[in-house]
Amino acid sequence: IIIIQRSVAKRNGKLDPMGEKLASRMIQICNAELVAITTIPLTATFMARGVGYSQDFPWQAEAALAALVFAGLSFKYVKEALTFEDSPIALDSSSE
Repeated sequence: IIIIQRSVAKRNGKLDPMGEKLASRMIQICNAELVAITTIPLTATFMARGVGYSQDFPWQAEAALAALVFAGLSFKYVKEALTFEDSPIALDSSSE
């Protein structure tokens, strides 16, 4: 949401400098995307080859675990996105 607000502000010519907290969050998001880009194809390859598959383990338990993880992480990240507040930027007046 902050990124969209910054995009609109940039279009209107009122872009403020990015704070440390927002910059850190943006780095975390980029790193998570890079990890996802590399692990998703690797996981898909393992799944296609049957690595880690067990017929003794019920698929319902696997589906429930996946749903719980997805719901928990979705709640966490949506809550962070809606409540994010950037730290104020301390401008150094000695450089003027």
